Amino acid sequence: MKLTFIAILGFSEGIVVGSGIVALLTLLDIIPRLCQITKTYNYIGRYEYMLISGAFAGSLCSLTNIRFNFGIIYVILFGSFYGIFIGMLASALAEAVDVIPVMQRRLNIQGMIKYIIIILLIGKTVGSIVNWTILK
Repeated sequence: MKLTFIAILGFSEGIVVGSGIVALLTLLDIIPRLCQITKTYNYIGRYEYMLISGAFAGSLCSLTNIRFNFGIIYVILFGSFYGIFIGMLASALAEAVDVIPVMQRRLNIQGMIKYIIIILLIGKTVGSIVNWTILK
């Protein structure tokens, strides 16, 4: 009885969290924007399928402690894909709330915005490398 309740509760929580993620991705138009930028509207179904499959596989591996012994090349490749996705998600969220135009007007930095974005990218990259290599 207790295990059944825990299973139902966990499944319900998963549905709520999954619905929130789907709502966020829908609000930010991640997939359509990606198709617009890359001019690959014919593959929109594949993008959605890959996103859902990746989220499901990541959740499954996280919940079941499944481990894979890939070589360093695959770790770098998968890490790059993950970083690209997180970067696109953060950029879309920043664009949705108009962070960059507001920051540009408030700080009066019209000509310097490209340098600030580059500095933010370098800082995020260095911070991630430090976190994953030194602090872990």
